[in-house]
Amino acid sequence: MLNYILKHYHLQAKDWISYSSAPTKIKNHFELAVKFDKPNRKCLSCSGIRFHKHGRTPRPRKVQLTEYMGLPCFLMITIARYRCVTCGVTHASQIPERLVLKGQKDSTLLKTQIIKKLTQKIAFTDASRDLHLTSHSFYRLLDQLSEKDKTNKLPRVLCLDEFKATKDCTGSMAFIAMDGESHEIVTVLEDRRIEQLVTYFLRFPRQVRMQVKYLVMDMNYSYDKLIKRCFPNAQLITDRFHVVQQLTRAFNSLRIQVMKSFDTRSSQYRHLKYYWKHLLKHYDDLSEKHFYSRSLRRWTSSRQLVEQLINYDPLLYEAWQVLQVAMGHFRNKDSDAFFDLIEGLDTRILPEPFVKKYQFLLRKRSSIELALKLPYSNGCLEGMNNKIKAIKRCAFGFRTFRNFKKRIMLMNTVLTALSTLRWENTKMS
Repeated sequence: MLNYILKHYHLQAKDWISYSSAPTKIKNHFELAVKFDKPNRKCLSCSGIRFHKHGRTPRPRKVQLTEYMGLPCFLMITIARYRCVTCGVTHASQIPERLVLKGQKDSTLLKTQIIKKLTQKIAFTDASRDLHLTSHSFYRLLDQLSEKDKTNKLPRVLCLDEFKATKDCTGSMAFIAMDGESHEIVTVLEDRRIEQLVTYFLRFPRQVRMQVKYLVMDMNYSYDKLIKRCFPNAQLITDRFHVVQQLTRAFNSLRIQVMKSFDTRSSQYRHLKYYWKHLLKHYDDLSEKHFYSRSLRRWTSSRQLVEQLINYDPLLYEAWQVLQVAMGHFRNKDSDAFFDLIEGLDTRILPEPFVKKYQFLLRKRSSIELALKLPYSNGCLEGMNNKIKAIKRCAFGFRTFRNFKKRIMLMNTVLTALSTLRWENTKMS
C-alpha cells in the first residue's frame, strides 16, 4: 500500500521506510507505520544547509487515508529530527504537502474522495458514513472553497432562471445564471429581485457585458429590464418549453371547467379527470397500441381515448383543435402561422380566459420568433434546477445559503471546483 501512495503522490521512495508491507488491524481500523527521513533544504533560522541527525519525534503523525478493506486506514508517520550545524536549532522534517497539508489530518487523496461525494446527490451524513468520517470534515472542506465570482468574463449566451432559496436569504427565490453553450454556472445569487441583479452585473466591466449577445429566460417580466440596464447588445430569447407550457395550461384550465360542468358521479367527469395527460399530447405522438382501461371497461388506445374525450363537449373540441394546430406550427417553427392563429382567436367561440392566455404570447412575439430560429434554450438550466431540488431533498434542506451555493457549484463541474479550491493554511511559510 505504501508503494501505491508513493506512486500516487509522486514521492521519492528513498525518503520513506515502511515497518510492514500491509496495514495492521487495530480494533476497528487499520494503521500503516512508516518513517519519513529527509532533511530540509535549509535551516529556518539561519538558512544553513548542513544538518546532523538528532533522533525522531516522540509521537508519530496520524494521517487518515481512504478506507482499506471496508475500515478506515491511518498512516502513522514517524518523523526524523535534524540539528543545524551552524546555529544548533533542531527541527523536524517537513512532510510534502502533496500528501497532507501542515496542521491537517486528512490526506489530499481523502479530500479528493470527499469532493467526489459532494458532487453526488447524497446527504452529508450518508457520505461521511461511507468514508468513515464526521460531517465536520465536509463542512471544513466547503469553508475552504472560494465564494467569489469572476467578473472578467461573461458568456455569449446567458441563461437565467430562479429556484427556491434557503431561510437565511432575504428573498424567497434565488437566482442562477448559466452559460448556454458550455453549460457552466456563471453565478448563483441569494436574491432574484431586479435591483440586486442590476447591482451584481454592473460589477462587470462594460466591455465584458457587451459580449453577451443573447439572454435566454422564461416569461418573467422583471428580467427584461436587465437588457436595457446591463446588456445593451443582448437580445431576449423566450424558452420554448415555457411557450408550450403556456399553451397546455390554458387548455388544461378549460378542461377542468368543462369537467366540473358534469356530475361528479358521471363517466364523463371521471374520464376527463383521469386521462387528461392524453389530451395534452400532440395527435401524431398518440400511440395506437391498445391497453385495457378499467374506467372504460374495454380495450382502447391513446388515440381512440382522445377522440372519445373531445366529443364530450363542443367547447372542449374547439379548444383541443386550437391546441393541436398551435403545437403543430410551433413544432414546424412556423412563427408566422403560429401568431396568425393566435391573432385569429375569437372570444365568441372560445372563452375569454382561454383566448387571453394565448394572446399573452403576442407580447413576446419577437423573443419567441428568435427562439424558433436559434438552437438556444433553458434546457440545461432546468436540468440543473432539477439536480438542485434533488440534492436539497436528500440533504433535508440547507441551513445557510453559503454552503448551498458551494454544493451547487461542485455539482456543476468538479474541475472548476478543484481549480478554485484554496486550502486554509495560515501557518504555511
